[in-house]
Amino acid sequence: MRFNKRASFKKNDLEGEILPVNLTSMGAQQQQLVFGDVKQERVIARFQRPVSVRTGYFIVDDKSYQITLNISSERRTALYGVEYRGRL
Repeated sequence: MRFNKRASFKKNDLEGEILPVNLTSMGAQQQQLVFGDVKQERVIARFQRPVSVRTGYFIVDDKSYQITLNISSERRTALYGVEYRGRL
């Protein structure tokens, strides 16, 4: 798994911190199955180390995502994000 992108955080405990991330876009069928709609772009951001954040926003490649779900283990964290088009 390549951690080739960088994520910065806004409006949470990690504000201003930049971390390497693997960003995966969810397909339309998977979005429909898991969330029930496909209106907004949803992504999964996987981090190399545990990240202690539950709410807020993260920015990757000048796109903002609102954190909707945090799944953490001893070694890694995965954040589910939905595309956010508002002002941060």
